[in-house]
Amino acid sequence: MMKAGKIRYIDFHTHNSEGAEDTVNVVNLMAGDDVPADFPANTLFSAGIHPWQLTDDNLSELQTELLLTVAHPHVVMIGEAGFDRMKGAGRETQEKAFMFQASVAAEMDRPMVIHCVKGWEDLLHAYREVKPSRPWIIHGFRGGSSLAESLAGEGFWFSLGSKGLNPEVLRTVSHERILLETDDSGESIADVYRLFESVAGYAPDQAERLIRNNFNSLLNYRL
Repeated sequence: MMKAGKIRYIDFHTHNSEGAEDTVNVVNLMAGDDVPADFPANTLFSAGIHPWQLTDDNLSELQTELLLTVAHPHVVMIGEAGFDRMKGAGRETQEKAFMFQASVAAEMDRPMVIHCVKGWEDLLHAYREVKPSRPWIIHGFRGGSSLAESLAGEGFWFSLGSKGLNPEVLRTVSHERILLETDDSGESIADVYRLFESVAGYAPDQAERLIRNNFNSLLNYRL
């Protein structure tokens, strides 16, 4: 599947399914989405019940659809799963959806990709209750250093886009738990790497090696 010797970049969370040969793209799917019949060799997928999908009536349907989606061998992570106090279904429904996905991730022994907007207390409560054996990665983290320090202390990982590359955050969290992403920004992952290098003080080969090693550690890969 992977042309490991050619990989320079890993886009941990993207909505762009057209990747370059030197990039591993982890494409986000929502419950009910089909994995494309054809996709580039260096493409992987995450799939989850996003809080924005939820209503107070469709949870059971989405649970069934998610199980069908994650059965595909290229779906290597569960999520986006999470809590959003600004959009989506009510708090109780979001919690039920999240805990269902946490149980799927545990049963399948997979990491989970987290979406969280103003729901940090709920996320921390769930983390402490589940005690996951595989990492939970907060995608698109844009919080400050105090929040990052608190989450890192619990064991969370962070996937950062260009708007999340805060010097104080990078001084606070272990770089061995950091990944980089473009999400739906339309940016190049290479540009996100260059910004990360500038903010963190890495040479290009150091940053590429760091993120590749982190990704390998997360998924037990050898890229």
